[in-house]
Amino acid sequence: MTLARTPAMQATSLPPSTSELVTVWGRLNSLNVQRVLFCAADLAIPVRHIPAGGQSGGLDTPEFLALNPNRLVPVLKDGPFVVWESNTIVRYLFRAYGQGLDDARHIALQDRWMDWYGTEIGSHMTALWGHTKRGKPLPAATAEHHWHRATALWKILADQLDAAHFIGGSRPGVADYTLGPAIHRWHGMAPHAGIPRNLTRWHEALSVRPAYQTYVLNAPL
Repeated sequence: MTLARTPAMQATSLPPSTSELVTVWGRLNSLNVQRVLFCAADLAIPVRHIPAGGQSGGLDTPEFLALNPNRLVPVLKDGPFVVWESNTIVRYLFRAYGQGLDDARHIALQDRWMDWYGTEIGSHMTALWGHTKRGKPLPAATAEHHWHRATALWKILADQLDAAHFIGGSRPGVADYTLGPAIHRWHGMAPHAGIPRNLTRWHEALSVRPAYQTYVLNAPL
């Protein structure tokens, strides 16, 4: 197990009711797990990481099924509280330990990009990652379709980043924690000459953060 302790962003103190480390189950090469660990470390939340899934297995044990009957990672346990689904976990960590957003409109602007990744671009990224990095070749026409759609969709975000360092504004927000690991994968797959400057600038801003270096830049394939 590993501890995510990188204090890259001032966070609130742990709730008085929490007497044990927040625990996250998952495999480090999972994009969804990277989101959670990057978020936790960037908010300086002490986290105990327990390898689960993939080569580590353990998803069919009675103990894990009691945490998540879907047999999927990540799962987070904070005291008696258990939650799964990576976007939900990131939202929970940010709102429980982060800067405490209370502006409904700002929250909505962050949430939309989290949902956008899942509904619009996520399937293309998953297919291309398998095609280029995981030995899951696609027919040429199918691969071209995914490249075309992913390129067009990332440009939508690039246009929105024109005046901001991060999706969250002057500092990372929940959308940065969710999409941050994906933009690193995109830089590893797509020709750099074809990546909009705003996306590269955003990736560079994330890359200087110790938590991003630990859980995204140095993550295993």
